Amino acid sequence: MKKLLAMLLALVMVLSFAACGQEETPEQPEVENPSEGEETPEEPTEPEVTEATYTLGLGVVVSQSVGDKAQVDATMASVVLDAEGTIVAIDLDVAQSKGVKDEAGVYTAEGFDARTKTEKGPDYGMTVASPIGAEWDAQMAAFEAWAIGKTVDYIANVELVESNGHMVAANEADLYAGCTMQITDFQAALVDALNNTVEFTADEFKLGLGIVTSCNVTETSIEMYSDFAAVVTDAEGVILAARLDAIQPKIGLEADGTTTAIEDLRSKYAKKEDYGMTVASPIAAEWYTQADAYCAYVVGKVAADLEAIELVEHNGHMVALNEADLYAGCTMQVGSYIEATVKAINYAD
Repeated sequence: MKKLLAMLLALVMVLSFAACGQEETPEQPEVENPSEGEETPEEPTEPEVTEATYTLGLGVVVSQSVGDKAQVDATMASVVLDAEGTIVAIDLDVAQSKGVKDEAGVYTAEGFDARTKTEKGPDYGMTVASPIGAEWDAQMAAFEAWAIGKTVDYIANVELVESNGHMVAANEADLYAGCTMQITDFQAALVDALNNTVEFTADEFKLGLGIVTSCNVTETSIEMYSDFAAVVTDAEGVILAARLDAIQPKIGLEADGTTTAIEDLRSKYAKKEDYGMTVASPIAAEWYTQADAYCAYVVGKVAADLEAIELVEHNGHMVALNEADLYAGCTMQVGSYIEATVKAINYAD
């Protein structure tokens, strides 16, 4: 009996095990293949950095004082405008050339100060006379800071009032707080800058202005010539764009030592065909055209490249005869232009 019960119990256990082995495993949820159906979103890519287009301009206005003195003031404005015509960079300076007399009261080139007002710094001596006790270069820096974000048209039409014999922007509180000087020549130079421009593209740049002035005295004239160069460079000092201009004023000198006025105070670039270089030019090109060729040539170069240009005497002028790409469009004497351009690169900020 016990043996029978044991056999029955064994049979039950075998059947139980068989039943357990036949149980279905639970279904696994279907997982969609990511490559089917909806597309996998693409990883975001960084936006491309596009260089902006700007305009570089250089303007010059000239005034004079004659009679018992010989003085030429050339106010220069280099400016960069964005695509909407807003000023994004600006650099102004003045070449104030004063005739010098010796102990006998005769005009001489000896002792001539060729520095601009900015270069003179505290030597200019405006602090004592200034109602805000600020030197010329400090007041000019204030004007430049105020001009950023404005248009040339806005600045040209700022209301001026007479104060202490000067036409000042007293109603522009933000400007007058740092610049109590007469600004009429600054306005005029900025307007003139729109007549000598070139476009360039960059994501960042530096603006510089360089001026070279010389003095020569003859029996009949006092010649105080100035050459101006405006450049924009990249962070390594490579020129991205350049503008050039010059003045060649000859103040008349009479036998009694008095001086007479210059009839035409326009710069060489402003004179265009009136300058009259075409007839004498070996390439029959006017001054402003050759200046444009010079500016195109210096793009992509650094100060050391310009300083390495060899100048040779040709037709009475020191020219870049061995620089074929330059000489093809600019046969002028370029020594002082190179000097002004190098100064502009070194001053760029």
